[in-house]
Amino acid sequence: MRKFLVLLVACLLVMMVIGCSEEEIVRVGIPFNDEGTTGAEFNTGFTDAETISELRKIIEMEEKVEPPKELTPVADLVLTLDKPEENVSELWRYIWYMDDGSAVLSNRESAVVREDEQEFYTLDEEQTIELKSIIE
Repeated sequence: MRKFLVLLVACLLVMMVIGCSEEEIVRVGIPFNDEGTTGAEFNTGFTDAETISELRKIIEMEEKVEPPKELTPVADLVLTLDKPEENVSELWRYIWYMDDGSAVLSNRESAVVREDEQEFYTLDEEQTIELKSIIE
């Protein structure tokens, strides 16, 4: 009987932890610059934990690079990783797809006006294909 109670309590604790996990959402949108007004129109989002985990793995592979010289002023896509319950955006990445199949990512929107703390990253062609399969 005691083993049954210990097992029951352990199962309840596991269920409580799983039930209390915070929800994350990835939003994907298209940035715009309309006569000086900048923003993004978000039209896709997903909350699947497995897909978000795959996205995190790809983002972990990005390599920091010097600011590229050949980027268009407006990125091709923007993605955010949000935690709505905490009202927090954990990650922002503006994405420029390059002709060679790679991608350049930045934590800020402008490729023309460099902002404080702006960083650029790169993904190779294979990583970019994986990224596209998740977010497009």
